[in-house]
Amino acid sequence: MKTLVLWALRIKAFWEKEWKYGVTALVGGVLVCVLWSGVYAANIQRGIADGVVRFHVLANSDTTADQNLKLDVRDAVLASFGEKLEGCSSKGESMALLAAYKEEICQTAAAEIARQGYDYPVSVSLVREDFPEKTYGNLVFPAGVYDAVRIEIGEAKGHNWWCVLYPQMCYVDAAWGEPTEEGRERLQENLTPEEYAVVSAAEQTNKAPKIKLKIVEMWQGD
Repeated sequence: MKTLVLWALRIKAFWEKEWKYGVTALVGGVLVCVLWSGVYAANIQRGIADGVVRFHVLANSDTTADQNLKLDVRDAVLASFGEKLEGCSSKGESMALLAAYKEEICQTAAAEIARQGYDYPVSVSLVREDFPEKTYGNLVFPAGVYDAVRIEIGEAKGHNWWCVLYPQMCYVDAAWGEPTEEGRERLQENLTPEEYAVVSAAEQTNKAPKIKLKIVEMWQGD
């Protein structure tokens, strides 16, 4: 009987030890997956950001008049500099062109503001900043750091209008914030298949994109 009890205790201790190690290994594996998923998502976002330049116009306020002025300033700038950007074959080339024409862009915006009878100050800056997730038509750009051209009108406290300036997606049906088919093709050419799949995921699912490792998808079962 003592022998049986001893063996029972040994078996119990063995299973407790193995269960402990098993749980530890399982938890460790999950943590590794989560950490790698975060790294993977960050790399995908950086890849998307490396292929685009954003364009933001911030209105003085959210009054109807100021919001309409914002759109008119946008139209004036795009009409004046859209063709110049057409010839850019890389993001670096577009950024260099925008830097060279920065003062002219500001003058164009100021002229439109004055033409409409306002005396708001206006500034144009090339920024590299952290932006929240943004939707452009059915394309969704994940939150992260992006290069952008920013026009600030007056106090710049109103809602902003935005689009993707490079590759050019701002010029047709811009009032509705809808990228053109040509713009989509340019974007697809600038991104890897995986990056474009993330940006365009909402077109197929009507949901914001989720950047996940395949192993995490298998674990979550979706």
